Amino acid sequence: MNVKTLFLGGMLCLSPFLNAQNPKWYKKARKAQINIITYNDKNDLLRSGHGFYIDESGTALADFDLFKGAARATVVDADGKTAEVESIMGASSLYNVVKFHVKTDKKVASLLPAALIGTKNERVYVMPYPTQTSNRCTEDTLVNVATFDGDYAYYTLTEAPNEKRTNCPLMNEEGEVMAMLQMPAKAGDKKMYAISTAFGRDLTIRALSGSNDDLRSIHIRKALPDTEEEANTFLFLSAAQDTALYLSYLDDFIRRFPNSVNGYVTKAEALIARGRYAEAEETYKNGLQLREKTDELHYSFAKMLYALSRGQNDTPYPGWTLEKALSEAREASAINPLPLYTLLQGHCLYALKQYEPAGEKYMALQQTNMRSPENFLFAAQCRKMAGADIKDILALQDSAVGCFTQPYVKEAAPMLLLRGRTRIEAGQTREGVADLYDYEHLMRNEVNANFYYEREQAEMQCRMFQQALDDIQRARKMAPEEPLFHAEEAAVHCRVGQLQEAIAAAKEAIRLDGNFADAHRILGICLIENKQKEEGVRHLQKAVELGDTGAQSIIEGLGNK
Repeated sequence: MNVKTLFLGGMLCLSPFLNAQNPKWYKKARKAQINIITYNDKNDLLRSGHGFYIDESGTALADFDLFKGAARATVVDADGKTAEVESIMGASSLYNVVKFHVKTDKKVASLLPAALIGTKNERVYVMPYPTQTSNRCTEDTLVNVATFDGDYAYYTLTEAPNEKRTNCPLMNEEGEVMAMLQMPAKAGDKKMYAISTAFGRDLTIRALSGSNDDLRSIHIRKALPDTEEEANTFLFLSAAQDTALYLSYLDDFIRRFPNSVNGYVTKAEALIARGRYAEAEETYKNGLQLREKTDELHYSFAKMLYALSRGQNDTPYPGWTLEKALSEAREASAINPLPLYTLLQGHCLYALKQYEPAGEKYMALQQTNMRSPENFLFAAQCRKMAGADIKDILALQDSAVGCFTQPYVKEAAPMLLLRGRTRIEAGQTREGVADLYDYEHLMRNEVNANFYYEREQAEMQCRMFQQALDDIQRARKMAPEEPLFHAEEAAVHCRVGQLQEAIAAAKEAIRLDGNFADAHRILGICLIENKQKEEGVRHLQKAVELGDTGAQSIIEGLGNK
């Protein structure tokens, strides 16, 4: 055999190995594959498997079953480096795909998803799974291509089912990843399948994804939606989740949307609700480093300080005072003089008992688009607390009511109630009672027994006896166990000469409260008027024993007759 013959024979022997040689893109593509380990909430090993990166930032795909029930997951890359799965970016149990993001501080090797759907009989390559000893791609052919949702495909291969091949990339001639391999859904099926990588790539988190059962079954933190509006909604719906997870969402939001005020405000409020005041203040400070819309942050901080200071003797955190709240509100107004900021300044000044400047703030609002009857009432209350003449107070309340036209709507009810009380206090009793009737008409079944008692008192002042009797009886029926209402009914009956009704009502008040001095005094008077002097005196004496000095004067007056 000559040398030429020997060479040709050697080439023929090597030809099977040459034909089986990996594509030129194989070595680079191999580095995009990762091993995955998932853990439960007790940090016990749950499952292991593999997947692959589809972009340089650390986005990867694997099968949904691998992640179901997982509380955390780690990946090991081709260089043996371990990293944590940072978030779940989408999931589908129907197609058994999960998209997730791996925490990385540098670009990773990744596969480029194919732009086009494969065609029947197209030659494709199956990448070996990362731990497989063989480093050879397996050639295969697309037996069937079924499209769904227009842009995605489900492929059928000739390869026999092999569970270890699950999640392996299916590549085209150009080295693009077309799909991810999956086991057949039916037992006995002799073929492997693959779902379009584009489907996994396009999985996403939306505003309402918090209620998605597939995502809820994975306990790893979810990625935020792509748009700020949807991310805000997602945050709102996630507020009830555990503190660490919710705060991690807020941190992610701030990273994604650093110029959005909402992230800083929501995080600060969440920290305050958990008593983490120093962190909350630091969050506000970080937000104030923004170049735009810092007035909103000053206002939010002021509003929060004001709310915390209400009804508290001590500040919850050093420096968090009403004075600080006022300062922040003024800072917001200096940057952007919105009426809302003026309103908060008025509230802060009122809480600080600086009534006159508070009233000025409320009145200044009446020249803006925040003109309202409530601001007239706030100003009236400031005048009242400052000791102003009752006529000035009433004038402002008139302005509040004047913001409405008759017939009044329900929103006018608070203004009518307050003006009615002020009118009664000013001696305009009948006008005040009229306001209270208008209030009752608007509130319908929402008024309580105390309201009817209050109106009865005014009606007695202006000798509206029948109306007074009707009102006190309404109060008594609404609160039959309240002795005051029975005693007051007795007093009204007595005033109009209905002695038997008065005696019965007074006795009922005493039955409910035997130590009610007013009831004993009223009963004593009524009995004396009814010619039952001896018994009447006994009740007057009982009233004296209970501290009623008025009853003593009545007894002394009887002695002079």
